[in-house]
Amino acid sequence: MAALSVTNSFSAGTSIVASQMNANFTDVVSWATGTPFLSASGSLTTVQGTLSVSELATFAAGIKIDGSNPVITFEGSSADAHETLLHVTNATADRTITLPDATGTVSLQGDGNANDILSNTVFN
Repeated sequence: MAALSVTNSFSAGTSIVASQMNANFTDVVSWATGTPFLSASGSLTTVQGTLSVSELATFAAGIKIDGSNPVITFEGSSADAHETLLHVTNATADRTITLPDATGTVSLQGDGNANDILSNTVFN
């Protein structure tokens, strides 16, 4: 997506005429409707296409991921062919999964750690 380049010759106290406004509006619309497409309605802003954020993104009210294949992808420190994917199945009711306030590793069935957890850590 090209950088937004707005050209105008407005100065404080100058009247803005329609021909100048239309030319600048066209620049803004051309930039905003490229890829990704941005639209706003009230407090909702929609981005269609790929959104790349290279710094920390903070979400104050939560994150909602919709679609037929909701997934969170973790790339890791090197961009390569290997990622960690977190998929969610199609829910049949509201579900809550709570991660504990603790440091550690999540053990998965079949990863070789389940037997250690059952025999050594949790129940002994």
